[in-house]
Amino acid sequence: MKEVDARGIECPMPVIMAKRLVNEGEEEFKVFVNEKIAVENLNKMAKQVNYKTSVREKENGEFELLFEKSESVDKDNPKKLMESEEYIVVFDSDSLGEGDKDFSKKLIESFLLALTEQDKYPEYLICYNRGVYLTTERENAIEDLKKLEDRGVKVLSCGLCLDNYGLKEKPKVGKVTNMYEIVGLMTSKRVVRP
Repeated sequence: MKEVDARGIECPMPVIMAKRLVNEGEEEFKVFVNEKIAVENLNKMAKQVNYKTSVREKENGEFELLFEKSESVDKDNPKKLMESEEYIVVFDSDSLGEGDKDFSKKLIESFLLALTEQDKYPEYLICYNRGVYLTTERENAIEDLKKLEDRGVKVLSCGLCLDNYGLKEKPKVGKVTNMYEIVGLMTSKRVVRP
């Protein structure tokens, strides 16, 4: 049986590591973590991909999760309902949320990393306002955006926004677009805003 040692590894990597085994077709495997939030996140992911989990807490504050492929299909699973629906992701900032700036920038990179590991990718990824920093200045973001682009995601940056921030000549991934196209996409597709 395969084992994943995700102790001391920050979110979302424990989930991504487990999801990779699911994608490889493993029907049974173990994941070791040392944070309760990782246990909660792994349990949620397991349910989404039709696995059941057994959790064993060890004396040293670590957890062992046994993943087993479930025979029954959860028809109420919201992920199943959205699998066929196309969507776009829109970034209007180079950070996620209103908290600590450095942490918020780290969160947006975690979001992009997790997006590269999804079963269904967005059709478009649109960056406007400070979101254009993700396609021009933020190396970790650019790396993940290139992975998404290689998988068929169209990455677009607002030309007016690039110009406003003095980044017009700096896009390292995707294409430059205009607000007319952005509005057209946002009014015709399901929009995800991190």
